[in-house]
Amino acid sequence: MKKIIVLFFSAAFLISCGDDEKENLSKEFDDLMKQNDSLQQVHQDFKQTHDSLKQEHQGIAQELETAEISDSTSLEKLAENEVIMKKHDGIIAGHAEMIKGHQELRNDFGNLSSKEMKAQIAKMKDVHNTMMEEHGTMREEHDQMQKRYEDIRKKELNKETGEQQQENS
Repeated sequence: MKKIIVLFFSAAFLISCGDDEKENLSKEFDDLMKQNDSLQQVHQDFKQTHDSLKQEHQGIAQELETAEISDSTSLEKLAENEVIMKKHDGIIAGHAEMIKGHQELRNDFGNLSSKEMKAQIAKMKDVHNTMMEEHGTMREEHDQMQKRYEDIRKKELNKETGEQQQENS
């Protein structure tokens, strides 16, 4: 009889430990979802910046079509920026899918075993770290692109405005 009581209490203890572990994992998951929400806001900001740079790129490309190009590196800079734009299109689309996927994981998380919860949390952390690294890289590349656009404007587009102003004087 003592063995049955000890066995019963041991089982109850293990079950309560499992519940505590699941509860802790659920809290950790909730924290990750808050981070996911923050990443979603950063993602939206990057998308807006990216869309703005795309418009700027298109405008400069159109202006260069009619401009007399004095420095062929201007076209090279524009081409480099176009490649980066395409790369960012893919990254931004991928981030949107990852964010959406993490939101969908929220619905079924409570039904998972502790091991499954740990696996999802670990993978989500990896994905969040990757996204943050890519945001840093995109931020640097946006700055580089902006500098290239400024260089192109100074070399190719502003000179026409300056020449026109001199002719009008």
